[in-house]
Amino acid sequence: MHIKYKILCCVCTLLGHLALAQQQVHIHGQLLHPGVGDILYLNYLNNGEAMQDSIILSANGKFDFHATIEKETIGRLFISHPANPGLKKNSDKVFFYLEKGSIAFQSSDSLRTAKIVSGPLNRDYTDLKKSLLPLEQRREALFATLTDENRKSETFIAAYRKENEEIAAHIKQVYSDFIRKHPASMVSFYALDRVGGAFPDYREMNDLYSTLTPSLSNTEEGLKWRAKLDLMKNTAIGADAPNFVSHTVDGKELQLNSLKGKYVLLDFWASWCGPCRQESPFLIEAFDTYADKGFTILNVSLDSKKAKAAWIKAIEEDKIGKWNHVSDLNGFNSDVAKLYGIQAIPQNFLLDSNGKIVAKNLRGEELLRLLKEQLP
Repeated sequence: MHIKYKILCCVCTLLGHLALAQQQVHIHGQLLHPGVGDILYLNYLNNGEAMQDSIILSANGKFDFHATIEKETIGRLFISHPANPGLKKNSDKVFFYLEKGSIAFQSSDSLRTAKIVSGPLNRDYTDLKKSLLPLEQRREALFATLTDENRKSETFIAAYRKENEEIAAHIKQVYSDFIRKHPASMVSFYALDRVGGAFPDYREMNDLYSTLTPSLSNTEEGLKWRAKLDLMKNTAIGADAPNFVSHTVDGKELQLNSLKGKYVLLDFWASWCGPCRQESPFLIEAFDTYADKGFTILNVSLDSKKAKAAWIKAIEEDKIGKWNHVSDLNGFNSDVAKLYGIQAIPQNFLLDSNGKIVAKNLRGEELLRLLKEQLP
């Protein structure tokens, strides 16, 4: 029995690619030893609209889905276990590309290890996943060591962070290598997105984008990426920080360019962002140490209108009212956030006295060290 409906929330962060006419997709396969009564879900985006289909698995484990899509897109299959709530809902899942024609899943034990028999996109995507698998397994093993007892050890945490950073760097390299080896594959857009993450570097991203073939970069998705890169360029290190006008806590207008003549830390945050507020002591130390030498801070809050009181309270609680705070209280839909391409917080930009961006995403002692160099 199928249950098919539209859902309003985004089912995954992976974006659809390549505009084409209506395409018919047939997704099918068989799971050995399924839990009778388990529910298999299919999630995907169709032209930006989240879709979901489901089927109740029988003893033979066979499943069959049909979908109509306007462009190739990444989808997800995952299993829910109503009869066994102790099992995690999506512990067995697989991501794949919905592309025209038949997509067959062949598995001896789980969706996660299934072999996908399909078209060129899934072949490329499968090759990419194979390259990532050893690193993902290494990361899972690392995560397993993060016990409550180990969290108490500063030595362990330092070693844990170092290894996690090394794994992340290797994963990033796998994505970069894939793009260079597959310049005509739509999957390279997905890899490009993974390279950039929440804090993409313009030069790195532009260099990778430039390796794509014209036939790929001139697609609808390719042109969208070109527009993203143009936005990144405007806030890259060395660029003049885009000017804006926003409103202070008491409703007065404040223009970024009015702070020229000083080094400015343009810091994006929100009252609900724990990692943002953990930076407050470092911001206070930086301001107290360097304010007399020509340094100031402009905090841009991504709180919503409903959270104005929480915004003001957070400023008071963290004792960071010594410098300017602005917000249009539109969350991530803030005009300033869009102007600077903000996709995650905390995020900041250090501007020199001429309003030029000289550093980005400084954390903790990093800000203090750089200010010591710039403002001795």
